[in-house]
Amino acid sequence: MISSKAQEYRDELVKKLCEAMENGTAPWQKTWTDGDAPFNAVSGRAYRGINAVNLALQSQALGHSEDGRWLTFDQAKEKGWHVKQGEKGTHVEFYKFDEKPKFDEFGAPVLDADGKQEVEKSVVVRNYVVFHASQIEGITPYEPKARNPIEANEKAERILKESGAEIRHGGNEAFYNLTDDYIQVPEKSQFKTQADYYATALHELGHWTGHSNRLNRPASSNVKSETYAKEELVAEISSMFVSAETGISQTKEHFENHAAYVDYWVKAVKEDPNALFKAVNQAQKASEEILKYERVREREQNQEQTLSTEQKPVITKKMIQDLKLIDGNPEIFENPRTDGQQFKGKILHVDEEKNFCVQLVGKNSLYALKLENLERTPEVGENLKISFDDKGEKAKISVQKERQHGLKR
Repeated sequence: MISSKAQEYRDELVKKLCEAMENGTAPWQKTWTDGDAPFNAVSGRAYRGINAVNLALQSQALGHSEDGRWLTFDQAKEKGWHVKQGEKGTHVEFYKFDEKPKFDEFGAPVLDADGKQEVEKSVVVRNYVVFHASQIEGITPYEPKARNPIEANEKAERILKESGAEIRHGGNEAFYNLTDDYIQVPEKSQFKTQADYYATALHELGHWTGHSNRLNRPASSNVKSETYAKEELVAEISSMFVSAETGISQTKEHFENHAAYVDYWVKAVKEDPNALFKAVNQAQKASEEILKYERVREREQNQEQTLSTEQKPVITKKMIQDLKLIDGNPEIFENPRTDGQQFKGKILHVDEEKNFCVQLVGKNSLYALKLENLERTPEVGENLKISFDDKGEKAKISVQKERQHGLKR
């Protein structure tokens, strides 16, 4: 179920994307290693599906495609930041899944074969507004993530191997054979770089996910058919999502080879605006299929990090409360989010044995920060700005000058 207002936003987005496709500037028609994919600057969560496409397009329009940070008005306010005067937000979609008990025309419950009441499932599409980091006053300056091409190539190699896809090498063309279910790519030595090889192989892997034994997308071997063109659109957008996560960007030749399908895509989307949303949804599923083993690996690594963290002395709110560092009832953050964050204020407590210090931020907020993540051990009474890197693993420290009150004479 979609409201008329939500449909209006969708129609506007479709119009913009059609114009971008015709101009060769759609998000999937550009490289994705020059900056960050759209993510929430407070929660750290990446935007998915049509929201990722929409925000990437809007980042380009704002002239800041390298910076993927977005947040709501309230999130900015909570951080002490402000939306710049006159700035317009961007609408993103939120899906609310609802279940209601089913009743027949006489008001009696409708039961299934097991005697349980059936439920009617529905999806409600709602919109909320977010702002790009460039529209926010006071937010931490953007620092691009360091890219490691060797790690990106290693990740791509793992993805290809763990997919289970049959990949044949040889010839001068790259394609996915739907009938016999295999991927054909030239030898690695025929590509300008290893990254070019992996970009090509991963794109064909996107097509591979559509097989009837996997995601079962409509397919055709006729390169002039509309079905074939739509599948190319799905693979293009899927490549965008995979590229953003792996750091492997599509090649220049890839963009040139697929420019021929633009007319088909624009025509299909103009005739049926929902075709774009369907393609993005299918592309998201395709990228999830491609990256599923990497996701498992990331979860396991996070669990290992959590376990290793739990073995260290735990800082609790009560521990900080018992110190009675300030009067009243301060807000205490014993495990604050640190990635890309800055903390300004006086150091009130340092405990080298338990490996933490407590900083007063604002008038009533106490933040516990691990000493191992700071470039030096601060001293009690120092007024500091502590700036963490994007991973929240290392922080730079600079001394803040005390503000002078009163009139100058």
